[in-house]
Amino acid sequence: MKTKSIFLTLLLLFIGSTTCFFSQNSILVISSATGNKKILQLNATDGTVINSSFIDLASQSPGTIKGIAQVGDKIWITDQTGDKIFIYDLAGNYVSTISTGLDNIRGINVVNNEVWVANDGSANGATADSIMRFSMTGAFLGFYVAPNTSIFDIVDDKNGIVYVSGLTNQGIQKLNYTGGSLGNLVASNIFQNLQQINLMNSGNLLAAVFQNHAGTGNVAGVYVISTTNGAVLNSWPSSGMRGVIELGDGNVLFTNDAGLYKLNTTTGVKTQILSGNLQFMTKALIPSLGVKDLVKSSSKIYPNPTVDFVQLDSDVNIEKLKVFAADGRLVISQEVHSKSYRLDVRNLPTGNYIIALESKHNTSKHRFIKK
Repeated sequence: MKTKSIFLTLLLLFIGSTTCFFSQNSILVISSATGNKKILQLNATDGTVINSSFIDLASQSPGTIKGIAQVGDKIWITDQTGDKIFIYDLAGNYVSTISTGLDNIRGINVVNNEVWVANDGSANGATADSIMRFSMTGAFLGFYVAPNTSIFDIVDDKNGIVYVSGLTNQGIQKLNYTGGSLGNLVASNIFQNLQQINLMNSGNLLAAVFQNHAGTGNVAGVYVISTTNGAVLNSWPSSGMRGVIELGDGNVLFTNDAGLYKLNTTTGVKTQILSGNLQFMTKALIPSLGVKDLVKSSSKIYPNPTVDFVQLDSDVNIEKLKVFAADGRLVISQEVHSKSYRLDVRNLPTGNYIIALESKHNTSKHRFIKK
């Protein structure tokens, strides 16, 4: 607990935008095994385990924890059978719970600066087959009626299209940011029981298919689906699929009720990394500590908030800058090689951002708001 307290103190300093420390790109994986309700932290490049108990949910007495997303500087976790969303900070400390208006919830993701949750049931004040919408701070914003029954997962392509998967044989539908239908990506009666879907670096979709489809012959496993026409571009069979995500090395992680596996997409060889009942996965920027992370920096940014430009000033040369959106996406990367730089942010959507200023010996990180 003492280590976590130190970690959280440094995190709060970071949010105040004056402390420097590095963030590492991680994959967070849900373990929903009985007696082991935890979030595991993996290396996003090769899938190796960094922390097998990054978040321990035992004190919340959850049911089946299912979906996970980084929402700004928080981690949101859905409890499918407990009808709740648990919110933790990036140090793994419990923050709060959303416990009303939800029933049989599954996937969760940030969509156009909102949090969208796949809601299947109608108990607990919820609306069946709907997308429950929350602000980034947890305020309820209403719901959209889902385009398919037994809605399971939601993914934003960041260009105005939201993909929605459905259980049974409902396929994958497309929505705009106001919940309007854009038609099918994958029609119904093609797959049996789609679970998690995730975008790849190529722009195509990864899909976890839970069961064999007797009619089409499509078997349970990992599928790559074209976002242009919904065609199956590749597939690898595996039973009981739950979660799926692409690694930085081009291979794929997937989960089922037996464990976590790494799939070599060239050879098709599957290697088990962990055993246990594992569920959905998400990419996240998790602060990491080390001696170099405690280096002070006199760099500053202003004005903050801003509407058009951010001025960057440092006592050492800024070699490169990177800007990350609240959901961890890299949105700007530029060479600088100067102690002073004027960054144009007019094309960024309104929202919260993190800017990393890389010098020869350290990296300083600052938070800013684009109005």
